[in-house]
Amino acid sequence: MRIGLLGPADGDTEAAREAIEFLLGDVEVDQAIYLGDDRDALESLLERWAEEVFGERHDNEAFLRRAAEVAEEGDPLAIEGLLHRDAWVRKLGRIRRLPAAPARAIEMIADRILIAVHDKSILDEEDIANAQVIVYGRSDEAEIRRFGSRYFLTPGPLTAGRVVVLETEGAGEVAAALFETTGIPVWRQTLARRTGKVSVVR
Repeated sequence: MRIGLLGPADGDTEAAREAIEFLLGDVEVDQAIYLGDDRDALESLLERWAEEVFGERHDNEAFLRRAAEVAEEGDPLAIEGLLHRDAWVRKLGRIRRLPAAPARAIEMIADRILIAVHDKSILDEEDIANAQVIVYGRSDEAEIRRFGSRYFLTPGPLTAGRVVVLETEGAGEVAAALFETTGIPVWRQTLARRTGKVSVVR
């Protein structure tokens, strides 16, 4: 499983598109979580992008109509082109937006609970105690900090041109990797696992 983390775009649609293209196209993440608090701006970007790729507003009805047209009048290349455009638009559906604060997004990766927020200051002790990976968007730069087996992780703002990929590896291990949106790796770290407590009775 791969989860991409996108920091706030702050109105930079070019940076957002480059990051999304890298995560969906090159890394092929199962989902990507946008950590900005400008939900409407991202929604608008994705809608415009889907329409640009598909040639009109994309929905199941539009796809079926276009499919019927190319089946009747098109050639194999036209059919392949339609399917390719439809597949890319559906990939855009892998971009998740955070719920409005103070709600949190919660995911599982391997056996770890992941909590995602824009601003980590809204988290309380119970949130932090129950999660092994806390990801957040509000930050000046990419950062990963370990406290025992718990990690605080941010990709930083998208204007810095970096994203984070969380992925499972080996026997239930989870790794975090920071990439330039051009595809250049910056660092990679395997996250420590929570260990059970041992009580000694005398």
